[in-house]
Amino acid sequence: MKLINMIFIVDDDPIHQQIAKIMIERQGISTNIRVFSDAQDVLDHIRLHADNEDDLPDLILLDLNMPIMDGWEFLDEYSLFHGQLPKEIRIFVLTSSIDEKDKERVRHYAVVNGYLTKPLSKEIIAHLS
Repeated sequence: MKLINMIFIVDDDPIHQQIAKIMIERQGISTNIRVFSDAQDVLDHIRLHADNEDDLPDLILLDLNMPIMDGWEFLDEYSLFHGQLPKEIRIFVLTSSIDEKDKERVRHYAVVNGYLTKPLSKEIIAHLS
């Protein structure tokens, strides 16, 4: 299993944040995991560090339904500038939604690498690395 340098978990639910963090740590795919409750904070971080790839995540696990900036808004914004970043950031939507409309809508975002449903499992994590 390949080690992932930095993972961002973007979810407003602290329980899901902890579950995801613990599962990732247990699988040993990353030791550098940052947790964000607001997608706007992640956009700000990426923009601030856009010139230094070491400060950018390799992988983002993105919840869709959040109060301030939701995952859809994040994807819209990120899609505008991701091509200017020094490396590709893999994004996986991690949601409790099993709505086919959400899955279909996610497919329209070229920046999204996959659609995962909560909670994370060993099998799902194995596909991330």
